Amino acid sequence: MAEYKRLGDYIREVNVHNQELRVTKLVGLTIGKKFTPSEAKKVK
Repeated sequence: MAEYKRLGDYIREVNVHNQELRVTKLVGLTIGKKFTPSEAKKVK
């Protein structure tokens, strides 16, 4: 049986806007549980 780890141990919710553009690497999570570059709106 596979050893699964809680995803919550590796990520945290961030509820702030990147108004000063400090964060440049945005990633999302695929159904296959892999990180991928985010297609999210990056500027307001």
